Amino acid sequence: MRAATRRQPRTWWQHTGEACKGLRRMSWLLLAVVGCLCSIGIAFIFAIGRQHGGGFELVWQNQTMWVVIGLVGMLVLAAIDYEWLGRGSHLIYAGTIALLIAVLLIGREIHGARSWLVLPGGKTLQPAEFAKLGVILPVAWLASRQSMHLGRWRHLFPFVLILALPMALIALQPDYGSAIVLVPIVVGIVFVAGLPARWLVYAGVIVALLSPIIFHQVLAEHQRNRIRIFLNPSSDTTRSGWNARQSLLAVGSGGLSGKGFMNGTQNTLGYLPRNVSHTDFIFSVIAEETGFVGSTAVIVLEVLVLLLSVYIASQACDEFGRNVACGIAVMFCCHVYINIGMTVGMAPIIGIPLPFVSSGGSFMLLTMGCIGILQSIYIRRR
Repeated sequence: MRAATRRQPRTWWQHTGEACKGLRRMSWLLLAVVGCLCSIGIAFIFAIGRQHGGGFELVWQNQTMWVVIGLVGMLVLAAIDYEWLGRGSHLIYAGTIALLIAVLLIGREIHGARSWLVLPGGKTLQPAEFAKLGVILPVAWLASRQSMHLGRWRHLFPFVLILALPMALIALQPDYGSAIVLVPIVVGIVFVAGLPARWLVYAGVIVALLSPIIFHQVLAEHQRNRIRIFLNPSSDTTRSGWNARQSLLAVGSGGLSGKGFMNGTQNTLGYLPRNVSHTDFIFSVIAEETGFVGSTAVIVLEVLVLLLSVYIASQACDEFGRNVACGIAVMFCCHVYINIGMTVGMAPIIGIPLPFVSSGGSFMLLTMGCIGILQSIYIRRR
């Protein structure tokens, strides 16, 4: 029998007076690491814009705006007792589903995917990014209930339902990269909450058996090509494999110390496509211009975020806080591995941004919001 770890949050009027004092208990190391990553991202987005010219020159200003907005949101979430997010997780989940339905009905289609809602002023919002947090909160809250026994099959069905609906809606856009990331997030939370390890082995065997059917019957031709190129990079280096090939050349040509800031050739000459060099492939630009030293520094900073997330999970004062922190850590881990893996041929190209570095307003707001929740958990640690 699991010990009761659910606590009662303070009321709003009790909490408001202590919010500012509580912010002094934040993890300043986590804040500093995130600040360094955001600064690196803005610097290289600025450099890419100057090299490409045209409308790309203003992208760094938008990124700076999203970072500032995200920082404000982070402080607000850090001040709020995260227990309130758990109690309202069903409403957050419902709002997430509503946004995902709205984007299918009235969203803007870009590069063949209807994934963006247009905001007043021409800004766009990508609901699939917020769906990650919209899934983490209800799954973590449900897994922390004392009545849940994750060693029983019937107690897993609610988690499957919470996962299946947003995953299906995101896949319909289609955005298979964001949809796939939801799976390890949910699995990670329920495993930490008590899912027997042998069930993960069973699930892995089932997925392996279904893989041929999924590959031939579910995936589109261009998605199958990405997997073929990942398994055999030399099979197509001029069409479907162009981005992967040019990314490898950029990373490899950086050497030990790089070609110098704003002196990269793969990006400047347009071999690395301009529409992805500041988003999904920004790590390639960093590796080319700063070499092994600079790219390793970025990886170390990203790993520090992961380790601090896990540490905060270990210091959480209740089971819900631990589950949320673990879910966020898994999300960061998936994004870091897949994004960097795409640039060096260790993962198929599925359009996953690098946390705090890649250009993108929706993802920046999501990641900064997650940092705010981690800070809220750490402030109220044991």
